[in-house]
Amino acid sequence: MNKLSILFTAALLGLFITACDELNENEENGERVREIAVETITLTADRFDDFIRLTGSVEAVSDAVISAEASGQVLRIAERGQRVNRNGLIASLDDRMLEANVRAARAGFDFAEETLQRLEPLYADSIVSVQDYRAALTERDARRAQLDQAEKALQDAEIRAPFSGRIEERMVRTGELINPGMPVVRLVNTDRVRIRAGVPERYSAEIREGSEAIVSLRSYGGGEVNSAVTFAGSVIDPDRRTYTVEIEMENPDGLIKPEMVVNLRLKRRAIEDALIIPRTAIIRDEGSENIFVAREENGHLVAALTEIRTGTATGSLIEVLEGLQEGDQVIVSGMSALSVGDRLNVLRNENSAERFSRLNSGSNGMAQAR
Repeated sequence: MNKLSILFTAALLGLFITACDELNENEENGERVREIAVETITLTADRFDDFIRLTGSVEAVSDAVISAEASGQVLRIAERGQRVNRNGLIASLDDRMLEANVRAARAGFDFAEETLQRLEPLYADSIVSVQDYRAALTERDARRAQLDQAEKALQDAEIRAPFSGRIEERMVRTGELINPGMPVVRLVNTDRVRIRAGVPERYSAEIREGSEAIVSLRSYGGGEVNSAVTFAGSVIDPDRRTYTVEIEMENPDGLIKPEMVVNLRLKRRAIEDALIIPRTAIIRDEGSENIFVAREENGHLVAALTEIRTGTATGSLIEVLEGLQEGDQVIVSGMSALSVGDRLNVLRNENSAERFSRLNSGSNGMAQAR
């Protein structure tokens, strides 16, 4: 066989194989059959948690501006960013004058105490009048108060932390003269944070203290933390028509920072035995909502269009109230190329509850915190 004959034979063989392949894939009983690749879910009744979505802001539970309670020159003060323990020293003032005041007040008290003790037996023998004795008693008490005041002022020359935290800001510097009430530092502890949000008043009967909350952190790739509402206000903001809720949570790694904006989902209720589908599976037409389902016809799966009525929606999922039943095979991918009656090539079918559980667990990037 010459070279030309070999090439001609190979070409004929290739055409024959191609024709056979097209016949297997696209023809049945001599007629072309259109098969559309789709993905489906088999509906199973499951619990559906109904959440509302809000935006909240973060603040530290322990955040305070520490002010001076005594007058004096600043001798030492903690550095910005320095951590201090509860009752740890933040700043100290020049206390030499205060110590002198304590010594003077103690001397005055000691003298008044000695005078009173000397008069007591004389008063008992009626040698000293009631008026003189009461005057000595009053003087002793006044001197005691002066000593207490002087000792308190000396104690206040050391400014100490009311809680453990980090020096976020310094308002004064070493050598500066300060007076009582003057801000010295801002002390912040972010080991526990509080998230505040405004909830529309129409949810006041549903979102209460103890309601489940899911916090999504925008700045950390959308990782989620499970928590609960720790405070629900009883007063409505007249301008926004909302009431305040707070969520307190542990923050040992410091990932959540004050003034950060977070997304919240607050649980309104749990719907038992609900049929749930993805919102993207719905085809809307002139006010109606429709869904493609896979129906068996002559031993094959074909596309059928069913009108439905939907209910509660949360995120990408929505509840179906009418039009579907448990066991229906809903088409969730490939709908754009579908027409009613098209033959289906189901690439993947999943139980609806298992699919949504898998998707939810895959999006949860952080550990739970109660």
